Amino acid sequence: MSIKLNENQLIAVHLIASGVKASNISKQIGIREETLSRWRQEDIFKEALEDTTEIILKEIVETHKNILIKCQSIIVDTLNDENLDILKKANIALRYLSLMRGKGDISQKSSETLKEHLDDKEFKFGII
Repeated sequence: MSIKLNENQLIAVHLIASGVKASNISKQIGIREETLSRWRQEDIFKEALEDTTEIILKEIVETHKNILIKCQSIIVDTLNDENLDILKKANIALRYLSLMRGKGDISQKSSETLKEHLDDKEFKFGII
């Protein structure tokens, strides 16, 4: 991220990339919405916003992957628990399989989603 932006601009970049509405941002940092709109037209601001959005999206994808890994680990531990009734294990296994049906490779889908968002200029610059 650029150091050429002032503190309020850097805060605005982070908030926009995080999905906060312009009206809330302007109130939070004490500027007019018109000022924020003008900043968003500047190339250096757009570049900082693009970089920040990419970082945030990558963090979201990574968090999603970590949660899936933990969930799968809990399911495996539960299915391996010798004290658990076989019918409960079967129910857990069937629920898991029904949830995963048609999902494909989660990692690949997460990466594709990230790429789609980064390719979408309107999303990149928080215009949505």
